[in-house]
Amino acid sequence: MKRMTFLVILMLLGAVVASGCISSTNTSSPSTTSLQISTTSKTTPTTSTTSSVQEQKQYYPITIRDFANRTVTIKSEPKRVVSLAPSITEDLYYLGVLNRVVGDTGYEDWPPAVKNITSVGGYGAYASLEKIASLKPDLIIADNAVFYKKGYLQDLEKIAPVIIIAPKTLNQIPKAIELLGKVFNREDRAKEVVDEFNAKVNAMKELMKNQPKVRVFYVVWNKPLMTAGGNTFISDVISIAGGINIFNDTKNWPQVSVEEVIARNPDVIILTPHCGMTIEEAYKLFAGTKAVKEGHVYMIENQNDLIHPSPRIIRGIETMAKLLHPDAFKTKYPLTIKDMMNRTVTIPKEPQRIVSLAPSITETIFYLGAGDKLVGVTKWADWPPVVKNITKVGGYGAYANLEEIAALKPDLIIADNAVFYKKGFLESLEKIAPVVIVNPKSIEGIYQQIELLGKVLNREEQAALVIAEMKAQISYIESLVANQSRPSVMYLVSTYNGYWIAGNDTFANSIIQIAGGKNAFADIKGWKAVSEEEIIARNPDVVIIASAYVNPKIFCSGPLSTIKAAKDGRVYTVSDPNVFQRPSPRIVLAIREMAELLHPKVFKYQPQPLVCSANVTANATG
Repeated sequence: MKRMTFLVILMLLGAVVASGCISSTNTSSPSTTSLQISTTSKTTPTTSTTSSVQEQKQYYPITIRDFANRTVTIKSEPKRVVSLAPSITEDLYYLGVLNRVVGDTGYEDWPPAVKNITSVGGYGAYASLEKIASLKPDLIIADNAVFYKKGYLQDLEKIAPVIIIAPKTLNQIPKAIELLGKVFNREDRAKEVVDEFNAKVNAMKELMKNQPKVRVFYVVWNKPLMTAGGNTFISDVISIAGGINIFNDTKNWPQVSVEEVIARNPDVIILTPHCGMTIEEAYKLFAGTKAVKEGHVYMIENQNDLIHPSPRIIRGIETMAKLLHPDAFKTKYPLTIKDMMNRTVTIPKEPQRIVSLAPSITETIFYLGAGDKLVGVTKWADWPPVVKNITKVGGYGAYANLEEIAALKPDLIIADNAVFYKKGFLESLEKIAPVVIVNPKSIEGIYQQIELLGKVLNREEQAALVIAEMKAQISYIESLVANQSRPSVMYLVSTYNGYWIAGNDTFANSIIQIAGGKNAFADIKGWKAVSEEEIIARNPDVVIIASAYVNPKIFCSGPLSTIKAAKDGRVYTVSDPNVFQRPSPRIVLAIREMAELLHPKVFKYQPQPLVCSANVTANATG
């Protein structure tokens, strides 16, 4: 993926993440005091009869001193600008001059209009000089990345005047806006942008003033494990958002050990898609930390909100603050919602003691960062590992123990439609506490479940992030299998009283479709037991066994050994049936594995199919 490749390049250069916008805090930096602006002409008249042409003539040329302490003269109003950093492109958007940008790095992701701007092939010194020159710019704006190649800045200066904008701390962002306001003769607009930015930062500081400081570990990179030191942009963001960087005593982007992280015992762990670590991996690596024990491991989908030194960074601060201090952004209670069975449920206050009656619900609650509020789960709950320390209330759904649930004095019970397996069980639950029922039957249904529980648990910000991350991963898989042939798939979950398969109107059907297959039983609704004859008649290309209790050897002999999947050696038992059978955010792991099994060549994957005898093909034929 392009953004990941770009990240690796910058890591090697000492810049840690996309766009090179994280840099060291240095309160003695000359750029804080050297932004001197001078004009070479008299003050512009303010009479209403002065034409815009006259104003430009009287305003320009101007001479400024940029963030690299360079003196630059701009002879006329810039009309064709090349930006060599995404944060600079964003600055120009805020100033209302994005329409003047004729070239950018190609790594810009915001605002949407950037997709219409010509890419010059890279960030900073990795942009193409030929592409830049072909655009005939009258101004080039860059950050310190132009110094990554010796002589590159001098080559740029042969094309057009070059200004360096490189804020290193949060409070230098207004300085950058003010300087660009001068350059583009938009000082009034620059003042508006700066005032609004400062107001939002100050409002956040005020909101966080009385909040307890949360100890935060921010994962910059996984292998090797790297984090943000105390003199970085990330530390600024964490601090304003009401947190403390647990590695505040280090500088720049230090490599740290898992043991050090565990010893410093963070309250919260922050990941991003770029860091190369999943939530599942974080739960394993940092087991024992308070963050893992309480389920406070978060994935922030768009890290560019956090690290681009433009006014956009306020969005990252707000995201961080809502994760660290959700109570400061409380949902108003009592809260009345419609659950996924169309029941109206009123929740009197923010839930603090929750009982979950399905493992998928338990997993979702941990993804939402509310795992510390769980006081009871089913005996089948096994992820994350910390659930072993939570009281078990018996079986799944209606097979849970009412007395044990009542003894925990929950203020909320969350269940799926399994509570209807016993007549009157739901009514008995409702005498204990409000009951919210979720019932996802597709990937969209899982999104709906996450969104609903985010609202109920005052975790709406995290719910949005979880959904965004799921969609990003699913979109990537879909792009890889888009042009592949679609094998027919039998999704088998049980052989009790028949062969239980997944039809349509199930999340398993969604898994098959997204992973690049077609359900051999798509005309059947829900989960249904079918006969051997039906399986033989449909002759699936692939059999996926999503259960630890189904013996795959049933496809080695007898009637089922005659189907195409058995003959071609494409009968697979999944690595973790629970991932496939639970409609939680972990379903993306199932989608990935399914895609690898259906299209192994695309994913450079070597599946382990059922092998019955020497005459059965041992390897799948992607």
